[in-house]
Amino acid sequence: MEARILQGGLQRVEWTFSGRRNRIFLLGSGSGLLRLRDREAPLLGPLLVWVPAGEAGSIGFDAGSEGGWLAVPDVFLGSAMPFGAVFSQVREAVTRPIVGARLPLGDAKRHLATVATIEQELRADLPGAEEAMRHHLALLLLAIWRLSEPATGHVQPSPRVIVRSFVHLVELHAREHWTIPRYAAALGITPDRLNTAVRRATGQTPTELIHARILSQAAMLLEGTTMQIGEIAEALGFKDAAYFSRFFKREAGVSPRAHREDAAIARIPGETSYAAWP
Repeated sequence: MEARILQGGLQRVEWTFSGRRNRIFLLGSGSGLLRLRDREAPLLGPLLVWVPAGEAGSIGFDAGSEGGWLAVPDVFLGSAMPFGAVFSQVREAVTRPIVGARLPLGDAKRHLATVATIEQELRADLPGAEEAMRHHLALLLLAIWRLSEPATGHVQPSPRVIVRSFVHLVELHAREHWTIPRYAAALGITPDRLNTAVRRATGQTPTELIHARILSQAAMLLEGTTMQIGEIAEALGFKDAAYFSRFFKREAGVSPRAHREDAAIARIPGETSYAAWP
């Protein structure tokens, strides 16, 4: 992640972005120009611009402008998503650009202070810096969601959004062994609605999807590392190696040790025939 505060420089500042990261631009005062796709949008502070990953373009702040920006990788953005009833709505909101949303001056100053705090955390690199940055980024994501003009009242997310958001949460928390009710609470829905949406979309239950993800991670560690079975169990959040081994054998049909041995044999080239000898 990158963060920077601009303090009214004497020259125009411009950035070109290729879409690999999500970007927040805040213009506290001054003016500028955003080029996105086939459109140009003049900017006049105070305002906020949100550009999700996948969008390419450029933005410039004129001389004397004050503001700041953040460049956030998808993985870090996902880990900063606020939980609860708004999770799905926030995640949906940040998939679309926000071009020059006007801000009250007080809000602009507050958001710029948040960017400045993230910049300080990046520079200081103190213990707990990532957790602190995630906290501050979550506040900015809530602000972006509010600027996207969410519908008033509690709007139930669509099944498509539920499944996509659930898979995203599984990627983040499978190793913490969250329960289905906890996943549902994070999405702001009931466990029954989560179960129905996932079953209809995938043909599997939420639990089966979680177990498949853990099994995939376990197989990758068994095949690609020299970690002991107990170390893999701990890395995947199991309370002990025996519990992990029972889980793996139930899901894969073989023990972790047998899976590792089978994978090692599969990597050995076939025997060379005598006819190939010199």
